Amino acid sequence: MKLVVIGAGSLAFTPGLLAEMATSDIFRDIEIGLVDIDEEKLKIMEKVASRIIEETKAELKVETSTDRRELLKNADFVIITIAVGGIKGIEIDVKVAEKYGIYHTVADTVGPAGFSRALRHIIPMVEICRDVEKLCPNAIVFNEANPLTIMCRAARKTTKANVIGLCTGVKAPRYFISRVVGCKPEDVVFTAAGVNHLTWVLEAYANGREVYSEFKRKIVAMRDEAVKTGKPFHAYVSVELMEVFGLYPVQGDSHVAEFFPFFLCQEANYGAKYGLKLFPGDTIYREEWRERVWEMVTGWADGRRPIKELVEQRKGIAEHSFAYELMERIVKSQVRLFEGANIPNNGCIEGLPDDAIVEIPVVVSPLGFKGVNVGKLPKGVEAIIQQRIAQQELTVEAALTGDKHLAIQALALDPLVPTLKIARKLFNDYLEAHKQYLTQFEK
Repeated sequence: MKLVVIGAGSLAFTPGLLAEMATSDIFRDIEIGLVDIDEEKLKIMEKVASRIIEETKAELKVETSTDRRELLKNADFVIITIAVGGIKGIEIDVKVAEKYGIYHTVADTVGPAGFSRALRHIIPMVEICRDVEKLCPNAIVFNEANPLTIMCRAARKTTKANVIGLCTGVKAPRYFISRVVGCKPEDVVFTAAGVNHLTWVLEAYANGREVYSEFKRKIVAMRDEAVKTGKPFHAYVSVELMEVFGLYPVQGDSHVAEFFPFFLCQEANYGAKYGLKLFPGDTIYREEWRERVWEMVTGWADGRRPIKELVEQRKGIAEHSFAYELMERIVKSQVRLFEGANIPNNGCIEGLPDDAIVEIPVVVSPLGFKGVNVGKLPKGVEAIIQQRIAQQELTVEAALTGDKHLAIQALALDPLVPTLKIARKLFNDYLEAHKQYLTQFEK
């Protein structure tokens, strides 16, 4: 078997994946290709891989290259975790938006910063998937990069690559529901559906007993107690949305807040009213986090730190990938339900476009990923998702065609953008700041 990781210089992703592969009974002898345009990080990841292999006695064969075409041929699995423009790019995205009084918490999915990031990523994503079409047409492609929905849509719109979007937060309801209702996480079964970073819990059971209504009552009570007593509480945004729209949104307040104009505005003290931290907050984009993890990874590479920290304790891992789990199920010929993958809707959420990328439960098997039909969403939630899908479609089309008018339309439709004048200024500023990545708009 062969796996190729594109964007393998990722501190948050690659070391953990290598450790999982080396300690697996199934993948201990898999061929892994590591691809990145950053030669320094690529060499470091190669050294980390070498030390993992030495520690575990795995028979992994690891190759590296700055040219993905050298390694993609006959790959069975491809993982994409690119970041065009790197951390500097996303910092620029945020600062440009702040010039116009627009603030972000995570800044990699929606809002003006998410839009700008999308423009940088769409063309490279399509080019990667065109290479996949030619060199490994039967490969399953897991996209882990953000903005995940838009990147998957662009790839599916323009290529035949079998792209599956994976987010680290799709199992989260199992843990926060179990904490609130008082049971074990493994006892919880739930259904959630929507778009990446804004899925909504539709139902939840624990040991066969319906617990969603109990969860709703208790989490409101927890919020009310926190307001009275000042106790820590991290779901003010999600609970308020649940009270209005009837369903609890998944992926955490920092992601969810960016989809709405209510939580990061002046009236909300730019998120402080809801306990939100503005970018970089506690994200992986925080300089202190990156410095700490860089020190860990380089220490593992050159022997200053014991590699057992990574292999046995999984230290430093912030972004756990479910790609390993899904590859294992496919290779073992298992048929299993997985809580959430990003695939074309194809009628699974009634009322949404068939070609829209949605995050829904899927049945995973050697035959592929089959979405579960979850029925129709409540009208208010459906309206939110419909509008976001339309705005993302405009963003994809603008990036693919270099149409500036479509780009400005897409920005104007983002709820965080207050006026058409600001939409135009944002686009022009992003075009100037990232012109080396946005050459399609030069015509």
